[in-house]
Amino acid sequence: MSDPSVPAAQAPPPESHRHRGHVVAVPRVWLTTLTALVVLPWIAAGVWWTWAERTTTVATEAGAPVAETTPPVKTSGPWGELVVTPITISPPIEYVSRQWGELQASVWHFPPLTGDELETRLVSYGISRDDAVRLRATSRTASIGGVFVVPDAALVASLSPEVRGRLYLDLGKIAVSAGPDAPINFDQVSSYRFRGDSIDAWLGGPGLSAETHALVDPYIYQQNGFLYFADIEQVRSRITNADEVQLLAKRLLRHATMLVQLRIPDTAQIATIAEYWGRGGRRTDLQPLLESVARSSDGQSGGMIDISHLLPTMARNHLYRYPRPSVEDLQRPLLANCLWTALNFFAPVPDARYLDPPTALAALKTDYYLVQDNFQLGDVVAFTDAKGELVHVAVYIAGDLLFSKNGTSALAPWSILPIEYLKGHYVEYADDWRITYHRRNDM
Repeated sequence: MSDPSVPAAQAPPPESHRHRGHVVAVPRVWLTTLTALVVLPWIAAGVWWTWAERTTTVATEAGAPVAETTPPVKTSGPWGELVVTPITISPPIEYVSRQWGELQASVWHFPPLTGDELETRLVSYGISRDDAVRLRATSRTASIGGVFVVPDAALVASLSPEVRGRLYLDLGKIAVSAGPDAPINFDQVSSYRFRGDSIDAWLGGPGLSAETHALVDPYIYQQNGFLYFADIEQVRSRITNADEVQLLAKRLLRHATMLVQLRIPDTAQIATIAEYWGRGGRRTDLQPLLESVARSSDGQSGGMIDISHLLPTMARNHLYRYPRPSVEDLQRPLLANCLWTALNFFAPVPDARYLDPPTALAALKTDYYLVQDNFQLGDVVAFTDAKGELVHVAVYIAGDLLFSKNGTSALAPWSILPIEYLKGHYVEYADDWRITYHRRNDM
């Protein structure tokens, strides 16, 4: 089991020596100590776990979530009837650095290939033969193995979204295969990403100039319901205003999540609904609130309540919020990540021991058992790749909705996401996910 963490108190080293971490979804690591703390990549599980070996802050307000135009979706079950509305949140501007450090050249790293093999591979992505020949001429053998090429800015800008998507997804997978400590293809494996098909939903709104929007647009590519952007260096070299760069970063860090409300049509379902949402010894506390909501019903649409009021203390206090790093956090090897979140879901006071990956994994292995069906609020959902290595964990809420913290970054919020969204966040890590559900022994 390898150590995934980058000490939060250290400024990240140059690109050629950066520690990438295990699972990265956004954004690029920048300079300065504070930036290293709040812009660490979205390390998911923070550790690798071979399943064949197993025996079985206070957060700051994110501001008002922005509702999307997509109509709400309804889902029913023992939890009642849920009305799910897509929303978008973004980190407070105070969390977004204005210090980006020195510009970094684009470098594409490949496994060991002969010149002919490299040229053929480049053409397979859709790069023209002439450009592939020019890239081949820049190729060098990397000291850590494999070969790399250094494309010029004009060639990077000329890539079509389709070619860019094929190439960058493969570069991200190459980085994953090379291991968590391999300092290669960082921009691709840690690309900004947004669930949606509208660039305006991602970057739109007042403030960001039309010129900056136009600079970014050609570099965005789309795959499997996500928009991606991995060429921040190409764009920021052409923006001279630091405030504009900061606002662009805030927009790129927008996060698509879900606002979830529970509808209670009448009091007849109260007992079942209270039993579902009251796991962890909270049923008696929740039942009066649910009864009140049901009594407010007009008999047609049913009483409504946001499920944040029904979640355990930790989840209720963190949902739609961003971590608030402190000086004490500078001394920690990791900030709150997905394992810490999942194992503390029912804890009145979060247990800091779960910031230590071996401790958290030991708890998940010994304090939980596997379930195959009839999933319940608070079950831990584990995502593993084809090799049986743990990539991410989240918490089951209801239907296909999970409570998740995608890594350690202070720019990654706690949110509610459909399971398919989480698969897409970690697309470089698996084409065919193995997903298992784990329930606490005392539940």
